[in-house]
Amino acid sequence: MKKTLLSSLLMMGLAVAGCNNNKAATSADNPASPAPADTSSSGSAASNTTATNNTEGSLSRSDQHFIAEAAKGNKAEVELGQLMAQKTSDSQVKKFAEMMVKDHTQALNQLQQLAQQKNVTLPSDLPDDAKDLESKLNSTSGKDMDKAYMDGMVQDHEKDVQEFQDASKNSTDNDVKHWAGSLVPKLQQHLQKAQKIDSSLGNRNRSKAPSGE
Repeated sequence: MKKTLLSSLLMMGLAVAGCNNNKAATSADNPASPAPADTSSSGSAASNTTATNNTEGSLSRSDQHFIAEAAKGNKAEVELGQLMAQKTSDSQVKKFAEMMVKDHTQALNQLQQLAQQKNVTLPSDLPDDAKDLESKLNSTSGKDMDKAYMDGMVQDHEKDVQEFQDASKNSTDNDVKHWAGSLVPKLQQHLQKAQKIDSSLGNRNRSKAPSGE
């Protein structure tokens, strides 16, 4: 009886030892896998970095400069046009000034939408040459005023046509390139009309000179 009990206890002990050895071998052969890393925060950080890069790098410096200068130029054309439409008594100058208000208001509205899409803040001031011209127009009247305005419009639109043509070819942003290119024909039309009116004002003034000159 005692031998039987001892044999049973011995068998149980061997069985327990075998189980422990199997567990140890399993643990050694298959080390616990590390818990999966929480990628939610890193993914969010990566997304935020990408969004920031897209916002800050969406436009090149040259495109940002072009948009800023275009905004100031369009605003100047609108304000000067409004001033001349009220002050001039020359019908062709008045018609041209009203066209400037209409066309450049439309262009400015388009530019504001574009700037909003590109996260660019547009300046609200006028170019220095436009400020000087505005002061001159406010201090003169009649044909001197008309001539000064049309001279300014010729010079402005010569510069505008060149700058918008350059942007339509060289801009690195397709939206800016498309907007600039879409305005080139209209600016060329403005330039041609300004040159024609300016020339007529000059010829008209020269016709009053004494015949001996």
